[in-house]
Amino acid sequence: MDNQLEKVFKNFSARHDLKSEVFLQSKIMTQIMASQAKQVKLRAVASRIVGALSFIALFPIIINLFSQLQSSGFWNYFSLLFTDTGTVAIYWKELALSLVEALPIFGITLATFLLLALFVSLKFININHLSNKLEVNKKYEFKF
Repeated sequence: MDNQLEKVFKNFSARHDLKSEVFLQSKIMTQIMASQAKQVKLRAVASRIVGALSFIALFPIIINLFSQLQSSGFWNYFSLLFTDTGTVAIYWKELALSLVEALPIFGITLATFLLLALFVSLKFININHLSNKLEVNKKYEFKF
């Protein structure tokens, strides 16, 4: 924040003669608020872009994840848990290792990352939307 304020002050001092200004504090606060508004808009746009891209990329990744689960034989090992409980009770260590070995770790990691990016961007979009609603309500508030 200090670096940003320093940049704002340098830009402001380059454009205005600071010694002859009467309303210096109001102009500086206006400049700071404009800089903060620009950052909020940039974050809103970035979160919308990240959310849209992660939402679009999520479907092919999930389809690929299920095809990897099918080709690795994970579903066959998993079905043994419910069909042959006697064998599972005897060979549970081997079955657990086979299940872990058959998991497509890269696909699961990628799908989890995309879900996380989607949820975080939705959180920022929601926060930005709520703060804009509150500002609009403050602008049209009538005082008697």
